[in-house]
Amino acid sequence: MSEIRVENIIGENGVDAVQFTKGINSTGTLTSTNVSAASSVTAGTFHGNGAGITGVSGGVLLRKTFYTIPRQSISNAQFPNDDTVPQITEGIEFFSQAYTPSTANCDLFISCSAGVRERTNVADDVGMALFISDNTNALRVVTDYNSDSVVHGANLTITHKMPSWGVSEKTFSLRAHKANSINFAAFGYAEEKYGATTHATLFIIEEIAT
Repeated sequence: MSEIRVENIIGENGVDAVQFTKGINSTGTLTSTNVSAASSVTAGTFHGNGAGITGVSGGVLLRKTFYTIPRQSISNAQFPNDDTVPQITEGIEFFSQAYTPSTANCDLFISCSAGVRERTNVADDVGMALFISDNTNALRVVTDYNSDSVVHGANLTITHKMPSWGVSEKTFSLRAHKANSINFAAFGYAEEKYGATTHATLFIIEEIAT
């Protein structure tokens, strides 16, 4: 196998495209302002933000978005103590975030966590529910009960999958049941310890192509 090394390859008149009929193999990084393929492009990894990629097969990560749930005091309110789905008017909202999916052809995986606690004696059981703005029913609900008077609350996590509704904006929200603080430290009754930023938790939306 022979080798030719040159500084630059140009077409006959300096502006026409150079044709490589047998293909190009690059072991380094190939940088181009525009790549046009007549049939297909096969790659182990695509880099960049993916905004201009179309026709990608299923299972490709489109977008992952993070939001912060801050430490905060809230009013004590509760979901009804029965076997009905919590409503968007029940409990107390402690987080909301507007969101617009990048495409209709994807699934949304939502993951969020929060320390749902009492700073004063308001509850033995605590809960958290996920809502979306066009539905009065909760999408997911998690609860915890602890009769031990030393621990006043719980770290709760919600994971939920749903199809994209298109490229319009809707708002997700989290509402708490009975507790009166979010993301405070657990030392008996919830306290301000270790700094607000270290206790802030994440609300994550991950989009996966379908």
